[in-house]
Amino acid sequence: MARIGRKILSAFIETTEEKETAPVNPSPTVEPAATGGSQAANAATPASDQRFADYFDKLFSDANIPGPDYFEFSKMVAAMQVIPDERARYFAAFAGLQVQGLDKQRLLSTAAEYLRVLTADADQFRKTVEAALQEKVHSRTAEADEKSRRIQTLSQEILKLQEEIAALQREIGENSDKLTASSNAYTAESSRRKQQLESDIRKIDNYIQ
Repeated sequence: MARIGRKILSAFIETTEEKETAPVNPSPTVEPAATGGSQAANAATPASDQRFADYFDKLFSDANIPGPDYFEFSKMVAAMQVIPDERARYFAAFAGLQVQGLDKQRLLSTAAEYLRVLTADADQFRKTVEAALQEKVHSRTAEADEKSRRIQTLSQEILKLQEEIAALQREIGENSDKLTASSNAYTAESSRRKQQLESDIRKIDNYIQ
């Protein structure tokens, strides 16, 4: 899969292929944005999922539009958690940036742009996951199935060979027994005939003058 796809995927999922460098963590001064993040929400993020927060912090930091916009607004809202009333926090953050030229229309339009960035990234991530599934799951599953079928075939061949070996061993045993019996019979009869001949020779030499 493409390098960019592996970098996106590596931010969330460890793979067995050569590890890519994960997206660089943003500056500690950058607070969560565009996903409703805040200092309190970030603090509540489990340590094991911090990579998710870091990834999206970097994503929106890289997409930051020059000038005051939703990104700076969201950071300011997050920095005002000491204000218990949410409406007051939003109003105070907007008022603070309004003097820098931010108006409601720009705030909404830039928020929509960050939403587009998030949607595009999510779509790329989905495609990357699908590609990774095809490469690392579906193709491996097919390979595993093929090896399983090969094992079954080899098992049948092994069973057949074991039966043939057993038959050969029975034949070897029978032939060995037959040859041993024949050899013993031959030796016994040969010895008897030899003794007979030797006895006859002695008798002939003794009886016939």
